[in-house]
This record gives sequence, C-alpha cells and structure tokens, in this order.
Amino acid sequence: MKILFLTTKSKNNQGDYLELSILLGLKEILGNSLIEIPKKDIIYGDYSSIEKNKLHGKGFTLLSESVLDFEIDRTNLLNSKFEAVIIGCGHQYGEKFNLSEIKKYSKNIWVLDGHDLYGIADRKIYFEKESVIGIQFIRSFKRELIELPDVTQQVYPTGFGIPIKNIREINLLNKNQLFQSTAPDASLFRIQNDLGGALHHKFNDEEEYYNDIANSWFGLTCKKGGWDCLRHYEILASGTLLLFRDYKYKPANCSPQELPCLSYSSIEELYRIVERLLPNGVPSVEYFQLLKKQRDWLFEKGTTRSRAQFILDKIKSEKSIDFVDLKYYNFYTDKYSAFMFWRDKFIIKRAKKIFSYIYKGLFK
Repeated sequence: MKILFLTTKSKNNQGDYLELSILLGLKEILGNSLIEIPKKDIIYGDYSSIEKNKLHGKGFTLLSESVLDFEIDRTNLLNSKFEAVIIGCGHQYGEKFNLSEIKKYSKNIWVLDGHDLYGIADRKIYFEKESVIGIQFIRSFKRELIELPDVTQQVYPTGFGIPIKNIREINLLNKNQLFQSTAPDASLFRIQNDLGGALHHKFNDEEEYYNDIANSWFGLTCKKGGWDCLRHYEILASGTLLLFRDYKYKPANCSPQELPCLSYSSIEELYRIVERLLPNGVPSVEYFQLLKKQRDWLFEKGTTRSRAQFILDKIKSEKSIDFVDLKYYNFYTDKYSAFMFWRDKFIIKRAKKIFSYIYKGLFK
C-alpha cells in the first residue's frame, strides 16, 4: 500500500507525539511506500531546523534512534499512485490544508487528530459538565475520543505508541524505590506544579530517565491535558507496573484503550493497592500477573507499529469517498453544547455584574 503523509510544517511543533508515533509505525511497516511531505527531518536525525532538546519531551523515546533515510524523490509526487493520504497534526497548530489540492493525490483522505481535551479547537462540546475538544473531522483517527460518533462518519480511536526497540526486558532485581521520581504531582494528589511539560523531565539523559522508571516497583500516571500520555508507554516499556489514577472514569474509546491496570481515586486507595501487590516489599502473584498482562497489551496495542497497523487496516477496509468537507458535525451534541456555552456565558456575565454592584455598595 502506498501512502502520502502530510506532516506538520511548523518548526516549533515537529515533536507532536501522535504524528511521530503514527509516522514511525507506518515507516516501519511500509518503508519507502510511505512518503511524507514536508520531509520529517528529525526522524532521520537531522536537527538543523530545531534542537532536539527543545522538542516536546526533549525528543526522548520516539526519537531515540534515527530512521534510515533512503533519499526518496519528492519532486513529482502527482504521478505517484497513492492509495491514501493521511493528514498529520498540523491543523492543531493553525495550519490549513487545501482539500481540492490533496484530492489530486488520492480521494482516500484521512486525518490524524491529536488534540488534548482542553485548548483551542473549532469544535468544542460539553462533556461531564466541562467544555472539551470534540471530534473535529470525519474519516479521522482521534486520540482523545470521548464521543460515540456515527459509524457513517468513520471516526476511529488511536493513541500514542512506543517503538519496539525501547521496550526493555523486565528486571525485578534492580528495583529499589516504590515510585518513579517523575511521577506527576496529580498522581500523588499533590498541588500541581508540573503542568505544561516544563518539569516532566528531571533528567537530561534518556538512559537515566528510563533507569529511574525501571528501578521502581510502580509507575504512577494520571490524566493531565488528556487521558493519553507518552508516560504510560514509557512505564510499561521499562518493565514497571503501571497504576493509573481514576482510569475507571476514562471514556472507553479515549486512549489508552482497554489497558489492564488498577485504578485508584485517593491516596489511601493507592497505598492499599501497593500493600496488596507488594506485601513486605515482596511482589505478589497478582503483581506478576498484572505485569505480564500489561506487557502483552503493550506489544499488541501500544507500540508505534501496532498503532499504525490499526490505521492501515481501517483505511484498507473503508471505501474511498469523494466529499466536499471533512468537518465533523453532530446535530444534537453541537446544539446542546452551543446552548450550554451561551448559558454559562450569560450566567458569568450576570454574576460579574451582580458582584460589581455589591463591591460598589460596600466601598462607595
């Protein structure tokens, strides 16, 4: 299968995790039958346009090793018979795409949607009493998929992945700490001082970062900007048992899907789980069983290759459709969300006005 992949143009957003995960997986499966434009220089070890340590996550994990560059000719792609086009994650950063131009390469067009739950997007919805980013496109693969889309819209779940080469052998002999030192504040119910990723990596060396996780009996994780995070996969790849705060509340199609892990919702529950799985500092049978299930899940569903294979299978199984627009719309959800938006806006406006009157009355 020959695929054209339209990558992010912005130099400052070359490290998008979803785009890198799927692109690397497709490269592994398809080789030269996957052509990306613009050329994604950083996967080939070329950091002339942006320093590696300035990328999201310092380029750890997904850019540990370079892809072999076969010097593909990208000058006359209109004559290449592509079976599908995948639009990468540039749209998240304000990049526009011309659908009529893309159709010249193939009418079988799909979009990667790596939006977090929160932030700026064209379509936002109300979900569990908060405004979040909803589905943006038909014929798309979405990471934070919390809606149940109409099957005719062809929207499927996806998520981050980890290269198979990053998966370590499980070694319990070196474990000397309970949790990894990079455990998110929220996973331990602390005041959050690690939002935005600035403090995510306390390590400048990737090997030391992985050693810290591997030397831990448990790897703690939680929802932040979204439910999916590369941290989940790094914990699993290090041979450490993952515990996920509030995982039981995660929407089913939101990544990571069907992850065999224990969910906890209080610090007391966390330590009860720890005591059960590691009584007197010795791993229980349940600990070993969960560790194996998580390792099996990682190989089956959590690698860059398995994520890419899922996408290829869906693309192959769906017929090409000539459509005018890719934008997603759901009448009932969008009408409800619009009503909630204006309701909240009106309430906030009225509350500010009332507060202003009270303030003036007290201090006039």
